[in-house]
Amino acid sequence: MSNAKKLNNAIVTIAIVIILITFGARASNNMIGTTMPLLAKEYFNYNNTEIGLLATVFMGFMFIMSNFINTKIKSKTRRKLFILSSIVYTITFLLFYISNSIMIWPVAALSGFSIGALMPNLITSAGLFDDRKLRERMLAIYSLSLSTSLLIGPAIESIILRYYTIQQSFLFFAIIASVVPILSPFLKFPETEHELGSDSSLKNIVRNNGFKVALLNNLTYQVPFAFIITFDGIYAKTVFHASNSIAILLYSLFFITSFFGRLFLAAKPVPNIKFLIDLSVLLTIIGLLVAWISPNIYVFIIALLILGIPHGFTYTLSIVTLSRTFDVKLRNAANSYFFSTMSLIGAILPSMLGILVDVTSLRWGFVAILPIIIAVFYFTEMYARQVKELKMYI
Repeated sequence: MSNAKKLNNAIVTIAIVIILITFGARASNNMIGTTMPLLAKEYFNYNNTEIGLLATVFMGFMFIMSNFINTKIKSKTRRKLFILSSIVYTITFLLFYISNSIMIWPVAALSGFSIGALMPNLITSAGLFDDRKLRERMLAIYSLSLSTSLLIGPAIESIILRYYTIQQSFLFFAIIASVVPILSPFLKFPETEHELGSDSSLKNIVRNNGFKVALLNNLTYQVPFAFIITFDGIYAKTVFHASNSIAILLYSLFFITSFFGRLFLAAKPVPNIKFLIDLSVLLTIIGLLVAWISPNIYVFIIALLILGIPHGFTYTLSIVTLSRTFDVKLRNAANSYFFSTMSLIGAILPSMLGILVDVTSLRWGFVAILPIIIAVFYFTEMYARQVKELKMYI
C-alpha cells in the first residue's frame, strides 16, 4: 500500500471517529437542552425563571470544566479526562430518568461538567491538520456532524415521545450517548503539547482580533439560539397547542437548513468569511421577525427554517476563524477559551431570557433580543476589519 493511500485511509478513519463521537455527544447534549425544560415544567411545575436557572446550572458547570480544567492540562491528561468524562456523561442520562424536583439540579450540574471536557477537544482534534484547506474542510465536517446530530436527534425523540414519556426518553438517549465512551480511546489528540506559559494565557488569546471576531460572531447567534432551544418547545405547545412530539419535531425542521448550510461549507471551504458573517446576521433578524408575527404554526415553521441557515454558518465560521488566526500550538487554548466563554454566556442567557419571557411574553421575546444582536454585530464588524485572514484565498 502506497504512503499516499495509507495517509488517505488515516484521514478517513480520523474523520469517521470525529463524526461518530460528535454525533453521539451533540445529539444527546441537545436532547438535554430541549427536553430538560419540558421535564422540569411538566413533571416538577417549574416556572420560566426556574427553567432558565436550571439551564444556567447545566451551562455553568460546562464552563467550569472547559475554562478552568481543560485549558490547564496537557494532551495526555486531557485524553484520560476525555475518556472518563464520556463515561460519566452517559451515566447522567440514567440519573435524569430517576430524578425528582431536587435531584435534577445536581444531575444537570454533573452532566454539564462532563460534557465540558468533550466538545473543546473534538474541535482541537478536527483542526490538527497542517494543510489549511484540509483542516478547514475537517472542521466543516465536524460542524456538519453537529448539524446532523441536531437534525436526527429531535426526529428520533419525536418518535420516542409518541410511545414513551419524557422521563423514559432519557433512557433511549443514554444509548446514543454511549457511542462517545466506546469510541473515545480512538480520538486523535496532539502528539506534542505546547508547554503552558504566557503565550497561551487568556490575556494573550483574547488580545488576538481573530479570537474577538470568532467570539462576537458566535454570540450574534448564541442569543437567539439559546432562546430557541430553551423556549421554542414551550412556545409551540403554549401558543399553537402542539403535542410534545410535534414540539420536539420542530427542532428537526430548524436544523434541516442548518445542516445544508454546513454541508455547503464542508463541500467548499469559503475564502470570504466576512460575507457569510454579514449574511447570517441579516437572516437572523428576518427569522426572528417572522417568528414574532407568526399567526400559526406553519408560518412559525418558516421562521425556524430561516433561522436554521445562520445557525449552520455561524459556528463553523467562528472555529475556522480561530484555525486561521492561531498557530497550531495555541489552538487548544484558543478553542478551549472560545468554548468556555460560549458556555459562560450560555449559562447566563437562559436565566436572563427566562426573566425576559416572564416580564414580556414568549412571542415578544423574539423581538426583545434584537437590540442585543445588532449591538454585538456592530463590534464584530469593528474587529473584522482588522483581520485580513477573513478574506484569505484558499
